Amino acid sequence: MVLSAADSAVLFRSRVLFVSGKGGTGKTSVAAAIGRLAAAQGRRTLVLELDNQRPSLTGIFGVRPTYAPTEVAKNLFISNVEWVDALGDWLEAIVNLPRVVRLIMRNHIVSVFLQATPGARDLVVLWRVMALARSYDLVVVDMPASGNAVAMLSVAHTARRLFEQGPIRRCADDLVNLYHQADTRMVLVSLPEEMVVNETVETARRVGADLAPLRVPIVVLNRATMPSLSTEESALLTALLAGPSAGLAREVLEAGRWEAELETATKESLDRLRAELKLPVLVLPVLARGEGALRVVGQLTSAMARASSVPVDLRGGA
Repeated sequence: MVLSAADSAVLFRSRVLFVSGKGGTGKTSVAAAIGRLAAAQGRRTLVLELDNQRPSLTGIFGVRPTYAPTEVAKNLFISNVEWVDALGDWLEAIVNLPRVVRLIMRNHIVSVFLQATPGARDLVVLWRVMALARSYDLVVVDMPASGNAVAMLSVAHTARRLFEQGPIRRCADDLVNLYHQADTRMVLVSLPEEMVVNETVETARRVGADLAPLRVPIVVLNRATMPSLSTEESALLTALLAGPSAGLAREVLEAGRWEAELETATKESLDRLRAELKLPVLVLPVLARGEGALRVVGQLTSAMARASSVPVDLRGGA
């Protein structure tokens, strides 16, 4: 599927792009591929994980992401926004006295207060995302899985209801302002499976209800199997499966049946996402997984470039 220029701009001309989806949909690989393609376009791009104790980006780029962004390719950086480091930076931005910040960080009562304050941890991590967005053309945020991602982003609205003033309220106000920006968007990654599509539709609706004006302008359907058999070939396959066969011939027919079922599942999922969400869907193919995570991300990047007609040279990349 070829995206329009406007749809492509959603992915590659955003400033902050939150990427989420049901666990196992490949959202981290998709986030990395978006980042890689944006970097290839010449945009200074940062791909972020949020306080992940076992960063997934390590397996993709061969470098463990740290709190300070690390350059892994031309124009491409990765980072893991760890809560404690983000808290120190947030406090320093508020107090502007490093010595006082150190005293606060060592104070057990303050630590307990921050841990117990609803959403404080998420607010501080998201504050770091906002701060980093000032230094990059695009920040791609690998969010937690669907429901947790919505809950995390919703803490800004919750904090505004709980606090009338103070640093937490100001942080929440800044986040809501970020959500209001036209170039702040959320992308959901789905699979051609009924349960995953269900969750994708539900999450998109929750974003619209709980996080407005932040919106989901595009959905990625990952690991799709597009039609390869004509109507006549499908009819022939069905007829052959109904007849007698054994050995290698039967195995080939069963493989054909499996392929046909995957194609049907993809079509049904694609039709449903378009009908229920009224959104463009970027379709990415099933890829071989035996060559390593970086290779898979490279293939995803190429598939995105083709689908979005982005004129970049990816030669020499993995």
